[in-house]
Amino acid sequence: MSAISIEKGPLQLAGLLFRPSVNASAKEPAVVVVHPGGGVKEQTAQLYAKKLAGEGFVAVCYDASHQGESGGQPHFLEDPAARVSDVWAVVDYLQRQDNVDPERVAVLGICAGGGYAVAAAKADQRLKAVATVSMVNIGDSARLGWYGDEDPSQHVASLKMAAQQITAEVTTGAERTAAPYVPPQPDEKTPYDLKEAHDYYLTPRCQHPRAANKMLYDSFPRVLTFDAFHLADLFLKQPTLLIVGEDAGSRWHTEKLDKLVGGVTKKIVVPKGTHMDFYDKLPFVDPAVQNVATFFKEHLSAS
Repeated sequence: MSAISIEKGPLQLAGLLFRPSVNASAKEPAVVVVHPGGGVKEQTAQLYAKKLAGEGFVAVCYDASHQGESGGQPHFLEDPAARVSDVWAVVDYLQRQDNVDPERVAVLGICAGGGYAVAAAKADQRLKAVATVSMVNIGDSARLGWYGDEDPSQHVASLKMAAQQITAEVTTGAERTAAPYVPPQPDEKTPYDLKEAHDYYLTPRCQHPRAANKMLYDSFPRVLTFDAFHLADLFLKQPTLLIVGEDAGSRWHTEKLDKLVGGVTKKIVVPKGTHMDFYDKLPFVDPAVQNVATFFKEHLSAS
């Protein structure tokens, strides 16, 4: 593993580079690994990147713009447009590496990173294959709730509230206000997956000091009006693998994209799997990695 800096215009993205333990050829296939919303590269993204390197891929995980160790102000901003263009910047980086085949680059995203992976790939045909695990379209999740059954019109009020707060911040210098990504104090009404998210992010299970469970109010207008799947039916033409747990409350995102594009290349629904099982529970992670590696090897074959 090597710590790397990835140039993105005036910003630098902080990344981790994993190389195959055995070099089978001078030019290796590569994978961009996109972390979940609220996460950092040292969590589940690193786990997948390290394991994919063991399968023969050059793999990079990185902190999103405005998050973790990466540049971008204000910090703790969730900006979907920046998140998508982050992926493209990592592709730029990989295509410049002597040991990477620039025609064999794929993207893997977990949770919101899966939605961002789809959004990046539909616009950038340099990405030759796509895989998602426990995918979430962060815009849909914000508008429709965790189970996808809420009235999105209620968020007109959310946008007005955000506008008032942002106005106060930019005109008076008021302190920037943030909301949590995951429930800081789950109760009996909290969906099981989000209770698990609390356990993952806010306990020693996988807590990290740079994953502070903060999303600035500036993020709300960006997230609420974003749709990772917009035009995917027209432009997502790369081979696509979707992996999701049978019991994940977020499964509807995977099913929605699958239906939208008329059937992805491969969809795997894992029995008894929940959303967070695929973050760090090896009985779920290891088969997911094997499926992703097999899929990418098939669809990133050397020309």
